[in-house]
Amino acid sequence: QLDSNGHVNNGVYQFYFDEARMRALEEKGFSLNEMRKDKIGPVMFRSELDYKKQLHHPDTVIIKTWMKEMEKARGILIQDLYRKSDGELVCHAEFHCIFMDFNKNRPWKIPGEKLKNLLE
Repeated sequence: QLDSNGHVNNGVYQFYFDEARMRALEEKGFSLNEMRKDKIGPVMFRSELDYKKQLHHPDTVIIKTWMKEMEKARGILIQDLYRKSDGELVCHAEFHCIFMDFNKNRPWKIPGEKLKNLLE
């Protein structure tokens, strides 16, 4: 999806970041299947995206994802999107999130070992 100027539409960036977040969680031991089964998961309640460079189709991207901070259920997640062809930073994003227990509709306190894994 391109905008009127031929750039990748900024809404597509959110999709890219979401996909990368889910993969990063899997790598940190948060199985998507288990979270769905247990009805727990992250909810992004604030997003800040700083667009640095243009992205055109069919550019390929690399996204780096890490937790800036995480306490109990809330945290700040950082994602940087790079253009693979030249390594240029295209977009820097900061997401404020909360892990929720959807059965109780309440924040879910991340168990100690899982919390430690998120921050490594």
